[in-house]
Amino acid sequence: MHYSRKIFIILCLSGTALAFPAMAQEDEVPAVAQAFFDNIERQTQSEVDYESAEEDGDGNVTITNMTMTRKAVGEEPALTFKMAEATLEDVTEESESLYKVGSASFTGVTVDVTSKDFSFTVAMPESSAEGWFIRELGDNPTPLETMLSASTLANKMTGGKITITAMGQTVTADGLESTWDGDPNTGSGSYTMKLVNIAIPESIIALADQGGMLKQLGYTSLSFDISGGGKVEMNKEMVNYDVNFGIAGRDMAALKFNVNAGDIPLAVFAELQNAQKAGKEPDFAALMPQIQNITLSGLSFRFEDASLTKKLLPMLAAMQGMDEKTLVASAGPMMQLGLMQLQNEAFAKQASAAVNSFLNDPKSITITAAPAAPVKVSDIMAMNPNAPGEAITKLGVSVSAND
Repeated sequence: MHYSRKIFIILCLSGTALAFPAMAQEDEVPAVAQAFFDNIERQTQSEVDYESAEEDGDGNVTITNMTMTRKAVGEEPALTFKMAEATLEDVTEESESLYKVGSASFTGVTVDVTSKDFSFTVAMPESSAEGWFIRELGDNPTPLETMLSASTLANKMTGGKITITAMGQTVTADGLESTWDGDPNTGSGSYTMKLVNIAIPESIIALADQGGMLKQLGYTSLSFDISGGGKVEMNKEMVNYDVNFGIAGRDMAALKFNVNAGDIPLAVFAELQNAQKAGKEPDFAALMPQIQNITLSGLSFRFEDASLTKKLLPMLAAMQGMDEKTLVASAGPMMQLGLMQLQNEAFAKQASAAVNSFLNDPKSITITAAPAAPVKVSDIMAMNPNAPGEAITKLGVSVSAND
């Protein structure tokens, strides 16, 4: 798993208290806590210690001074997770293997990540959860049961102010929030997530942008929001996703992605989990026959301008030794000429017109793939690389501006 994705997952786990580990002591533990610990043990292959894990007899569980550690293995960084206290309230047993936590609160969460190339610390003083489902995994579980035990299903999860510190520099975020509405027995449902006001100070920008381009454009500090959501449909063998994800730079620009994919075998996720547990790369050659049957129903990428394009155009024009008006006028024809090699004249004209419209009035530009019927991965792999125009038509690729 790439570092960027791991970092994001660690941050989410910190905010939603999902980084609890497996039990390290032999003391009797509340059943819901044991189920939770066992699940996280399978996911993280970590070592853990804690001061206490107690139930008060009224459905409330308290865990104090917990530490999870995982040593660095290969490219995987070392991880240390600490939490002062977790309180799980109104715990009920929904079925023989499913528990529901009415509400939960977590304090004093910190995560230290260290590798040979980098290290950073994430701190979140407070976070909480409502309507949180924890599944106990029995013997000989099905792929669906295994995936559900590793999933985070909670009606609402929130994290307070987050601080990320690395190399003497600090980035902050105002908070993390996620929602979920669905069936805990199947995992099917809809969800949302957002990470609000990730503030990057001028000192960090200066380190990353030594040429000073962002400063010339008027961005002395940056603030981003990350958001996402979608729907998930699961059965005993397959999962379907309709997922959107976006990152928005305040007073700058926003990038938005959407993908609608289906018939994804749960066996693929099982192989990924097994490979991670074994500390090796997934065997994609063995998975390929199943991967080829995955279908793609839609895909889109959208850029929404707030001020970035309007500030960039004069700078780019000066770099080319021309005025802004000339640069904008020449961009469309140049793009159409470049796209002719795709052997799809209609698409080249459409893309050229969209770019020209966007540059004259920068609002948004969207690239969409919307095939008339779902396309299998095997169909995409079988497309003739020497006839890209046919692929563009079959995938229903289009470009639009300011819509």
